[in-house]
Amino acid sequence: MKESLILVSGYGAPGQEDIALYHIEAAGGVRKLYGMCHGGSPSFCCKGSGGRIYAASERPDGADITVYELQREGLKQAGRLTVPGRGLCHLHACGEMIFGSCYESGDYFAVDAELTKILWTFCRPGAHAHWAYTAGESLYLADLGNDCLYRFGLDGGLPAGKPEILCQPHGSGPRQILMLRDGNLACVNELDGMIRVLDADGKSRAAEPASGVADLQNWPGGACLDGEGTLYVCNRGPNTLAAWRWEGGRLSGRQEWLTGDWPRHIAALSGTGHVAAACMRSHEVIGYDCRWEIPAEVFRFSLAGASCVLELDSE
Repeated sequence: MKESLILVSGYGAPGQEDIALYHIEAAGGVRKLYGMCHGGSPSFCCKGSGGRIYAASERPDGADITVYELQREGLKQAGRLTVPGRGLCHLHACGEMIFGSCYESGDYFAVDAELTKILWTFCRPGAHAHWAYTAGESLYLADLGNDCLYRFGLDGGLPAGKPEILCQPHGSGPRQILMLRDGNLACVNELDGMIRVLDADGKSRAAEPASGVADLQNWPGGACLDGEGTLYVCNRGPNTLAAWRWEGGRLSGRQEWLTGDWPRHIAALSGTGHVAAACMRSHEVIGYDCRWEIPAEVFRFSLAGASCVLELDSE
């Protein structure tokens, strides 16, 4: 197994570090490389071209993106841009475009990778903008408030024309979209606690509760795919992680295990069999070796309001 380099970020606490870099050894040993106080609740980060790292500030009174360059001594700020909306909770890099979603105001937008200008905006009444995701020549947006996905065609990397509206069940609250190996979409739904596999037109092919813990309400958080096509989902409420497979037209649960309090985001660390979860209310990041029938904890460290795990290039 190879070693990993990860960046973690969180909602933070006054005067405390809210972004940090960690080296994860193949056996799970942890070495902290760098920590900093970004401020403004950097609840989500993504990696862009050239190894740049973009941090979202999830503020109630506005929104901004900061770009950092990873250098030997740590992170160096290389730009910042104020963007439309409030409550910026997600970023997605595609080529020279950075897409963002503002949950509180319902604004989606695109900016250039240099953070010099706003290139595109989109907002609908009642929206809770939670996710932007590109697949092929399409941009998909998850609107948790209006129970729908939007699909735009891309022209020169930017959305063109009006969106197709892919309606989802009332009260489902689609939160995140990921494309599976066969071109279907995995949609994690926060409000009804379901995972749905959708075809390219947003029609349901399968639906299952994201957690098998029947007596606790579930508000699923983040999801990720590993190199084998396994889908991992964070279950907030039951406070579990669950592994799923989509094979032969069936969505089947493989494992579910307890984790920290309120797992908000999850990342599969390539080539390691490890999955790391950011647990917001217990203020920690926990890593598991998922190659076994019952995943085993292999590392754990603290971060105030932990909310995002981002794998960087390995050392």
